[in-house]
Amino acid sequence: MFHISDRIKAIIFDLDDTLYDCSGTLVLKSKKLAAKIISKAIKCSETEALKLQLELEDRLGPKADISHEIAKQYNLPEEFCEEISNTINTLEVEGAILFPDTMASIDELKRIGYKLFLVTFGKREMQEKKIKVLGLERAFDEIIITDNPRGKEKCFKEILIRYDLKPEQVLCVGDKIKDEIEVGKRLGMSTALMQHGRHYNFYKSEINDSTPYTYITKISDLLKNAEN
Repeated sequence: MFHISDRIKAIIFDLDDTLYDCSGTLVLKSKKLAAKIISKAIKCSETEALKLQLELEDRLGPKADISHEIAKQYNLPEEFCEEISNTINTLEVEGAILFPDTMASIDELKRIGYKLFLVTFGKREMQEKKIKVLGLERAFDEIIITDNPRGKEKCFKEILIRYDLKPEQVLCVGDKIKDEIEVGKRLGMSTALMQHGRHYNFYKSEINDSTPYTYITKISDLLKNAEN
């Protein structure tokens, strides 16, 4: 059972696959859009094109550039990748909804007195759209968007300085072992690994049993022993 230490004064949340189901909604939707282009380029059905993307991601990981991998395999021009990128950039995010317990849990954590932060990686325009659609604009003390895939460590350090926090007073919550959980641990923060999403599912096999991880399955798990 998860327990928030008495020392914790602030919580840093990831966005995608932590506060809402990104893998099952927007990521899948983007792959279906890409499948329309792939199917025409390599002469297959859209179902086969979707399956090809999923198989490549299962093998190469969620950070792999799948369109470039397909272009390399099928000797396709650079325009193929550009078309997929441009199409995905038009993705509508209106279908995104928070996990059922997310907003109520955030409100309760705020009521208890924790400072709450959202640190998310991605293209600013897309992440801002998600935050607005999900109704999170005013849910946190501060929202930080970084377009640097390794930028979260800098963001975490800035939060520590700006809010006069010590690492041991901060809990980091996310689904990405490499990008946020290990960064938080390295800085001396407590961490809670969300057992959800394509990043967690791909990298969980690499977890060293000798390295202790604390897991949650939903945001409300943070409330079970939160101090009132």
